[in-house]
Amino acid sequence: MATTTHTWRVSGMHCTSCSILIDEAVEELDGVTSSTTSLKKKLTTVTLDPAVCEPDRVVDAIRDAGYEATPATEHDLTPTRRSWFRRRATS
Repeated sequence: MATTTHTWRVSGMHCTSCSILIDEAVEELDGVTSSTTSLKKKLTTVTLDPAVCEPDRVVDAIRDAGYEATPATEHDLTPTRRSWFRRRATS
């Protein structure tokens, strides 16, 4: 089974329960092996088997849960300079 990983920017989240609801909705889909949603980053990252689950089904599950999802951009996935300094200072 070959898996792929996709990330979406999610809007409408207000609390940790929102991220849990999204992960639960996505993980119910056949072919999804994992879903991780970050409230702080407003991102959902999903690993799935594309032969079983198309990425559009993930978007539909997120929308059905009451949130909006758009594909994440390279900017969304790049750590900010501020977080880089924070990580560097604690290393």
